[in-house]
Amino acid sequence: MIRARFKANADDYRPVNWPVKHPYWCSGYTEDYSIIVAYADNEAEILKNWPEAEDIQAEVVTEYRFTDRFPKPEWFEVEI
Repeated sequence: MIRARFKANADDYRPVNWPVKHPYWCSGYTEDYSIIVAYADNEAEILKNWPEAEDIQAEVVTEYRFTDRFPKPEWFEVEI
């Protein structure tokens, strides 16, 4: 699994597919794009859900890390 940060659509940062498997957040905006932080199986999954994604920076992780800034989304259910 990866935790990725990337640029996405400025007007609507939501993924084009729903539901998505992993949590994501919008962490900021500019006039030209939104900054998204998302967990995914790989970069291909990021591009499947955000085809416009650019400047993907990813790190391999083994678990979700929820914080005050990136809380567990209400819609997200962890599979056991």
